[in-house]
Amino acid sequence: MANTQQRAVILSVLQEAGRPLTREEVLRLGRARLPRLGSATVNRAIREMTDAFQIIGVQFPGQPRRYELPAEAEHPHLICRVCNKVFDLPVAMQLPVIDPPKGFVVTGGEVVYSGTCPNCA
Repeated sequence: MANTQQRAVILSVLQEAGRPLTREEVLRLGRARLPRLGSATVNRAIREMTDAFQIIGVQFPGQPRRYELPAEAEHPHLICRVCNKVFDLPVAMQLPVIDPPKGFVVTGGEVVYSGTCPNCA
């Protein structure tokens, strides 16, 4: 996969945002830097960069898929119930020990908190 100007802009946008962004946010912020950034180009780049683990897709119930840079460790997220932005919480994530149904193989988990972000408070 070639490192194009468009992919560099997407990575830069995600890095500077410091939080998971929707495809629409990536496109809007990317166009602020590269006005001719196309919607199809962003879709293709996100798909290829996700497949190559350059970015990670995260999705929460009732929310659109968002993308973020890979983190050093799993971490919980916080969703603002006013603006619906998702933020990373820089704390160690500890999933509770569970007893899943027989035959169920647990491969991961997610901790999500909700509240109101400082801009919406």
